[in-house]
Amino acid sequence: MGERGKRGEEAIMFNIIYLVIASIILVLIFSFISGVASGRLVKSQILAKEIALFIDESEPGTSIMINHEKAEIKLDEEKGEVAVKIDKSEETFYFFTKYSIDFETNSTFTKITIS
Repeated sequence: MGERGKRGEEAIMFNIIYLVIASIILVLIFSFISGVASGRLVKSQILAKEIALFIDESEPGTSIMINHEKAEIKLDEEKGEVAVKIDKSEETFYFFTKYSIDFETNSTFTKITIS
């Protein structure tokens, strides 16, 4: 009976571990799907791409004001990257420009000026 009890305990432990791993995977899939369904991922991708394209294509003296409430925009001129974070999703895109960039931001708007 001791041998049978050990096999039963091993089977139960295997099933518990399997259920825990399956639950974690389901939670991750659900959180990804909810992010896609709410548009957070797409919105941050689009905004980051548009800002990078604006910087790439702009001539000196051009400026843009971006009104945002939920987005957090970061610009790193040395690395040439713009990062947009909406809720928990953050997207980063790179830009290439030979001009200087002036970047001002607060909680509701961001102003980018190419000089």
